[in-house]
Amino acid sequence: MQEAYKIGNAQSIGSYQIQSSYFATYCSDCGCLAVLADGTADHINGRRCAVLAAEACIWEFQKMQQNTDYPVYFNAAAKRILRDMREIIFLGKTPYLSVSIQWLKNTELFYYSAGNNRNFLFDGSNYQILSESCGKANIRKGMTAGMISRGVWEALNEKELLSYLQKKEHPYDKAQQVIMGVKKKNRKMAGTAAVLLVEGCL
Repeated sequence: MQEAYKIGNAQSIGSYQIQSSYFATYCSDCGCLAVLADGTADHINGRRCAVLAAEACIWEFQKMQQNTDYPVYFNAAAKRILRDMREIIFLGKTPYLSVSIQWLKNTELFYYSAGNNRNFLFDGSNYQILSESCGKANIRKGMTAGMISRGVWEALNEKELLSYLQKKEHPYDKAQQVIMGVKKKNRKMAGTAAVLLVEGCL
């Protein structure tokens, strides 16, 4: 039986002309996959890289076998991202890419991150940054697994971020408020900002 999840996301273009962050989620009998990619460049190739990365992660997840271990999946997704970027991003300089992946399955969270994005867990009061590039953690009903791009964590300190996460609202509403908080900072030369939240199985 497929588990149910509450998912919320939001993003801002900041001072950029082109949105260079992209997110995607996919839920199946294997669990729920969430991806946040940031091309970190105000250029069409920044957006292309972010879209390619998110789509590559979903593709590899869809064809994954039921008993696949999480390091195997993350390795396959990373290889596909690099392959797709080499084949498709051929004009101009390839932007620096930040990618975070979270795979929620039953009571476990598997996570991966490369670049400037941050993975975190929130249990209603405590905020824990998952600092390792790849690992796993326990997740219970009502907990929130989240990913934020550099544009969010540069604008908001931990106390400010917690003020939004602690609200008794749907993750979508909380994500929208996080980005509104980023916009209120009115930071000059701010890059794109994106947040993706997934609440544990209901």
